[in-house]
Amino acid sequence: MAQSQSQSKGIDSLQLVNVAVSVMNLDEAIAWYSDKLGFTLNYRTAAIEGIELALMEKTGLYIDLIHYPEPINLEPERQDPPFHLQITGLRNLVFFVNDSAAADAELKAKGVELMWESNFLPHLGTKVTAFQDMDGNLVAYWEKNDQILNYLQTGHTK
Repeated sequence: MAQSQSQSKGIDSLQLVNVAVSVMNLDEAIAWYSDKLGFTLNYRTAAIEGIELALMEKTGLYIDLIHYPEPINLEPERQDPPFHLQITGLRNLVFFVNDSAAADAELKAKGVELMWESNFLPHLGTKVTAFQDMDGNLVAYWEKNDQILNYLQTGHTK
């Protein structure tokens, strides 16, 4: 009999807890993720070596905004999708939305420049919108539908 994830031990109990984003300016990052995406600041605290942390939350997803005292941007000329995938590492933060057109309109009203606006990607079977946060990190959302859910489970949209 299979154990539930809460009863599993070791690597079988693995769950995504949060996403950490290193930022150039913590105050600006807190404001951006709050104003543009609706995240709430749970707390802000000092860590080791002068590092500051701000834990943001929305619908059970936690984002750690991290500010190092002297941040270095190693990717000053970020590429638009899909060319951003040429550089290895974590490439973007992706959310689901129920209605991409409505979400697009909300972000544009908040002054967010959309790189892709409800761009239909046939291999995913859904619309994708992509934009950058205040430091140029790529953020995107996929319109939630049966095709994308099936793709995530099987690699196929049908």
